[in-house]
Amino acid sequence: MCCSRWRYRAGVKITSKVMFVIFLMNIVTEVRAELYFNINALKLTDEQKAVTDLTALSLPDTQLPGEYRVQVNINQTGLGEYTLDFFICGRRLCPQLTLEFLRTAGVKVDILPALSNLPEDALINDISSVIPQAKSDLEFERRILNITVPQAALVNSARGDISPHRWEHGLPMLFTSYSASGTEAKNKSASGTNYSSQYLNLRSGINAGAWRLRNYSYYNRTRRGSSQWSSMQTWLERDIRALRSRLVAGEVASPGLVMDSFSFRGVSLSTQDEMLANSQRGYAPEIYGVAVTNATVEIRQNGSLLYQTFVSPGPFIVSDLYPTSTSGNLDITVREEDGSVQTYTQAFASPPVSVRRGMLKYSVTAGEYGQRNVNDKNIINQRFVQAEMLYGWLNSTTLYGGLLSAEHYRAGTAGIGMGMGDLGAISLDVTHARTQFSHRRSTSGESWRMRYSKRFDLTGTNMTLAGYRYNTEGFYSFDEASDGYHRNRPDSRYLLKNKAQLTFSQNLGAPGSLSLSAWQQNYRQQSAARTRSITGSWSKSFSGVTVSINHSQNRSWRSNRTDKVSSASFSFPLGEWLSPTNPGTVRLSSNWSHSNSGAGSLTSTLYGTALEDRTLSWSVSQARNRQSNGNVTNSSALTGALQGSRVSASLGYANYYGQRETLNWGARGSVVFHPYGVTLSRPLSEGSAWALVKAPGAKGVKLKNGNGLSTDELGYAVVPSLMPYRENQIDLDTSTLGENTDLTDASHRIVPARESLVLAEYNTLIGSRLFLTLTRRGKPLPLGSIVTLGEISSITNERGQVYLSGVPDKSTLEVTLADGEGCSVPFSIAEHAKKNGIVMAELQCGSKTDLKIAGNY
Repeated sequence: MCCSRWRYRAGVKITSKVMFVIFLMNIVTEVRAELYFNINALKLTDEQKAVTDLTALSLPDTQLPGEYRVQVNINQTGLGEYTLDFFICGRRLCPQLTLEFLRTAGVKVDILPALSNLPEDALINDISSVIPQAKSDLEFERRILNITVPQAALVNSARGDISPHRWEHGLPMLFTSYSASGTEAKNKSASGTNYSSQYLNLRSGINAGAWRLRNYSYYNRTRRGSSQWSSMQTWLERDIRALRSRLVAGEVASPGLVMDSFSFRGVSLSTQDEMLANSQRGYAPEIYGVAVTNATVEIRQNGSLLYQTFVSPGPFIVSDLYPTSTSGNLDITVREEDGSVQTYTQAFASPPVSVRRGMLKYSVTAGEYGQRNVNDKNIINQRFVQAEMLYGWLNSTTLYGGLLSAEHYRAGTAGIGMGMGDLGAISLDVTHARTQFSHRRSTSGESWRMRYSKRFDLTGTNMTLAGYRYNTEGFYSFDEASDGYHRNRPDSRYLLKNKAQLTFSQNLGAPGSLSLSAWQQNYRQQSAARTRSITGSWSKSFSGVTVSINHSQNRSWRSNRTDKVSSASFSFPLGEWLSPTNPGTVRLSSNWSHSNSGAGSLTSTLYGTALEDRTLSWSVSQARNRQSNGNVTNSSALTGALQGSRVSASLGYANYYGQRETLNWGARGSVVFHPYGVTLSRPLSEGSAWALVKAPGAKGVKLKNGNGLSTDELGYAVVPSLMPYRENQIDLDTSTLGENTDLTDASHRIVPARESLVLAEYNTLIGSRLFLTLTRRGKPLPLGSIVTLGEISSITNERGQVYLSGVPDKSTLEVTLADGEGCSVPFSIAEHAKKNGIVMAELQCGSKTDLKIAGNY
């Protein structure tokens, strides 16, 4: 009994001690869980501790409030760069957001009750107060703001889609992209004459807000004095954001979504694939399935993981696959939360004419047929209206059609594209047309067209396209009807009766790959009016060596002639063989060709690149040519091309032994007028987007967006090719900054519209780099003292040392001490020497009276 009682009491005592220890551990744990900066770690003197204020820096997750430029991510998807105001909320920084910013981020501002009632200029300091379960987190060191918003509060958008609100129309601008070339030929034979020609092609334009004006012109001149200047096309265009379409007015070509394309003068509105997310472009099937638990869905093709997502229990649909091939089998794996796995296969084939389910593509066009510089007396520039449409009706079915009504022509097209799984995909359509000619005779007819595509996974054969078209008698296309309107006998022209074509490729694995392309077309009026073309090739690459063999055959029944050409080419990595550790880009190629007429050639070329960024390309070639009459000629050629930051130039020389010498030259570039001046550039890439880099005073700084691109003497540069309607990152190479140049940020992200010039502005610090030791009354400045010069600011360490960049040659640094007092530091670059580009000096900080006493004034 006693023992039992003792054991009980002892147990109580032991338990109490354990509980007390656990209680103490909890207290210690809570205290240590709160990170702080121990000032004693700096080994400061008592006097330094007394004047040091670390309130703003004592906690590692606390930063100074203010305005910061940050990269914003919404649910781990990049939204772009924004300059936002941040304030201290608790122990962290929180952003001040606006309704316009939330709309750009895809938030349903007009539907959520807490947001729809706010005034348009309202500032939102706590996103969780207006959107339940939303939160923000600033990664200060990386300048990244992560915002998490429940999916129910966001507008549904395709994977990778960028909101039209982010598309930038860029700066107002005027530009001219030029391509100039010339040839000087000197004949050595007595019967020959010298020859000279110059050619200039101009693509010019004006941007004003969302509007873009474009013009194509050219000038041609020969030594004989003949010259020609011609304006080929002029048009005005703009994007219609809400419709993801483009409006074009002027001299252009019809979109040709369904019906044949033709030149016209007028207006056209059509959807644009480039404005869509990659997951909405082209055709890809929808994947259906059912998940039992929270599951991971993986989609593979030929072993490659194409897509991965997470789904909730119940039925699911994957509708945003990227288009990867025209057909094949998709392997779907559903990994359940309990470890079980479902696997199944879905065959698909992309119809040659197709869009995704629920997608609509359209074009509406009106105007006058032809171009203004066509003066053929048989042509009539008749006015017309045209509409075309494609609609994804089912998962693998697309309906499409078009109507065209002109003064003397009517046509309608209807078709269907179907994916048939393992059987491939097919598109069928018919066009009915009625034509009226000037002599009052009317004709009508149909054009039937079939296209088929299929990939044979078993053999790896990819039949890209097999097509057949048949035109009945009386059928005319809009081109044919307009071009022959005034002909008395339109039936005497060669009109297409039928056309068949086939294109496929075969991957043989280790032996290489094969490809074949063939077509044949017959004309209606003559049985001999038939042509056929067949081209086949084999290629193989191994250890840097490339080998290809080609053969083509072209036959015309009208001339009863068959032309056959065979060729073989070899390319060797000469640079890699000569210097394995530094292979460079030098290659040696040899090409042999022979035709059934007896003509042939053998050409050997050595080519490569040079200079630091490989902006200089060169080639040396030797050729031996045999003509069909048996004559043999030899020639040598030397060419070089330099791709500069503001112009690309080329020069070539060829010597045809005993016959002639030729000298060719070329220059390509752009002149861009913008609000900040004039900048020379490489040719602006047509159909892409462009950026103006503005880094005032930072000359000769390289851009990472292209070899050889760098800023000019004023710190400006043009990036001539960017992806429109996509996020582009423009980076400056800080290793190429000048000794007196620094940047606060070396990277920008922009989303430009098509052919817009978007500003990428960088804050530059032009001046000296200083590493100073600052003292006051003979002692180092306290830790955390703020040193400023205009917008330049830095903080001293425990030794009173501070680093500054962009300091002018003569200046006065202002210092704010922890106790609220201040002092000044006069600085003159002439009094100090630089070491490795940095001024290192010890200076005194004091009031004006202190500095006079010290003899510094």
